[in-house]
Amino acid sequence: MPILPLIHSHDTRRRFNSGILGMVWTGMLLAGCQSHHEQTTEAATPPVGHYEGSLGADGQAETRAALDIRHPSPGHYEAELTVAGAGTLSFVSDTIIFSNNQLRLTRPARPGQVLTLTLDGDFWRGTLALDSVQVKTILVKRGVPTPSTYRVEEVPQANGSAWLFAPADTTTPGAALALLPDASTAPTAAIWADALAREGLIVLLLPSVDSTSTAAETPRLEAALRFLRGTSGADTTNIGAWAVGNRATVLATVLAGANAPRTAFFITQNTMVTPDARAAFRELRGRKLPTLALYGGPGANAQAAAMRTALGSRRGSTVRPYRATGPDLLVSDGLNPRFGPGLPSDVVHWLQGE
Repeated sequence: MPILPLIHSHDTRRRFNSGILGMVWTGMLLAGCQSHHEQTTEAATPPVGHYEGSLGADGQAETRAALDIRHPSPGHYEAELTVAGAGTLSFVSDTIIFSNNQLRLTRPARPGQVLTLTLDGDFWRGTLALDSVQVKTILVKRGVPTPSTYRVEEVPQANGSAWLFAPADTTTPGAALALLPDASTAPTAAIWADALAREGLIVLLLPSVDSTSTAAETPRLEAALRFLRGTSGADTTNIGAWAVGNRATVLATVLAGANAPRTAFFITQNTMVTPDARAAFRELRGRKLPTLALYGGPGANAQAAAMRTALGSRRGSTVRPYRATGPDLLVSDGLNPRFGPGLPSDVVHWLQGE
């Protein structure tokens, strides 16, 4: 079943009422941008500021961390957790829940990561939950909040929410992409969206699907590209797609079709070069569509070699194996997964044409 259209307007926050940074007032969760009449409440609001401190799990060295709570407009609050030396744990929260001096932030598209804190004077004390692990957290106010890095917005649709990660500074148009993970990479897809948004790129992260077909993926991709073209800060001449596993094979077939959606580039990840895939990628090569093929895991080198044969040596197409990583192109490192060597810079530089 095709997804509902991804509606976009210049007032996206108003249209997608549940998907922008918000807060709880008197026990009710309100969208980050209020309706036309300002809602009133007697509940305390989140204390705006820049907080610094540390995260510490049992048996591990403490890690420096910072929390910024911002109030950029009436009724609109933003929060950003930054973890020095463990960047994959950093995130911007789509929703601030604050009640009775307790703050709760859930990472967008990664619900197993939740920051829960209690206000004690100028201190926040609590935990960062990473699935079943609780990491002790203590932060103290150090001044005014730092500027926003990027914004995140929920985009509800028929088969689950998509998430828009977009740089806060939209003065210089940049590349934008629809990210379509498979089931194995969906749990860490938000890490990639976060990393790319911090580099000035716009990412629309779509939910994973159990099975896929050209009939399902075509309208899904068309809607995503249409949404991105209407997103503030997007360079409409540089919008593409990143798909993983079988979804990449299906999207290659879609993009090689007679009425293919207009895209500026295509990134594939862990794509098996089956006979059908080989034919599709050869067609894309003939159409001179810039393609970046990424492979992770112990079989990365062999799979990359097969893709090089399919894509040929045409300029604009690049194949990169990352044998030390998992399928998600990350290296497991306890509570803090790390990007593989050269990542995410290799992807960012390719997207920026460097």
